Amino acid sequence: MSSDNIAALSALLWTAERHRTPLKLPDPRVAVPDQAAAYAVQRCTFDQRGAALLGFKLGGTVRPAPGEDRRSYGRLSVAHRVGEAGSPVDPGRFMNPCVEPEIALRLGRELAGAGHDRASVAAHLDAVLPALEIADTRYSAFPAELLHNIADNSSSGGVVLGDPVAWREDMDLRAEAVQFFAGAALVGSGVGADVMGDPLLALSWLAGRLAQDGLTLPAGAVVITGGITPSAPALSGLVFRAVFSTIGDVRLRFS
Repeated sequence: MSSDNIAALSALLWTAERHRTPLKLPDPRVAVPDQAAAYAVQRCTFDQRGAALLGFKLGGTVRPAPGEDRRSYGRLSVAHRVGEAGSPVDPGRFMNPCVEPEIALRLGRELAGAGHDRASVAAHLDAVLPALEIADTRYSAFPAELLHNIADNSSSGGVVLGDPVAWREDMDLRAEAVQFFAGAALVGSGVGADVMGDPLLALSWLAGRLAQDGLTLPAGAVVITGGITPSAPALSGLVFRAVFSTIGDVRLRFS
């Protein structure tokens, strides 16, 4: 995929986001031949934001179908962080928003290269945070095609982060349980082990995948590791809440 075609597709997605005019698939203008091209489009759009890197989001890490690998990453800028200090979020800033609870990991020092295991990534952590992701897409519906999803920044919309909990060596995030509520209704529940068996293994996958693209995870980066329960559509006036067993809770209110 030529640099001109990458820039053209990125411009379409960026325009769709800024003007809330979703792209309808299939569309020959948004054909993506492979993952290298899809991530190049993603990076080009991120650069157009002109906002500092907050971290990364993971997709396809939870309960994959047998023989299917839909893991991907997206970039989070500081502009993706919303709902600070309990402030309401305007659902009108998104196009197809839905919400899901996630375990977020914060790096205390740079994490680079492939071949990491649970112990080696744990040595790079300084905090765990409860999180709610607002997933969104610049297409008229969430795409079934993985390459379209990657080009669209892995369907990222925003993220609400709860208070950080200092990382301890005795933490076992595999057993971290969460209940996810939309208003008073329980949407679903799950545990950290639903994320690739362990959220730390999801982080190790990300380090290796970024290494393929010549990238590293910088100190201070936040990684949301994947939605643990089914998602719920964002509705005006609704309060979402994720209650974790040991790392606290986080809430999101739509205006």
